[in-house]
Amino acid sequence: MNRRTPRIPTYRDGYPPHLATAAELEALGLRPGTQEPVALYAFCSPDGGGGTCGLHERAAAVPREQGAS
Repeated sequence: MNRRTPRIPTYRDGYPPHLATAAELEALGLRPGTQEPVALYAFCSPDGGGGTCGLHERAAAVPREQGAS
């Protein structure tokens, strides 16, 4: 039996405001609330390269754990 992995949405020219990259969440003192992204963002960099990164629900984000002082 061949199992298919469910496809998740991929955005190219921006993405909805309710989604954020892990780096964007980190800048807000948050981290993704789930390990798996809900969507992908395919981007191009100015040097002609590019790649993809995961997008996470902002509403599901949780506070980043602070290191012990």
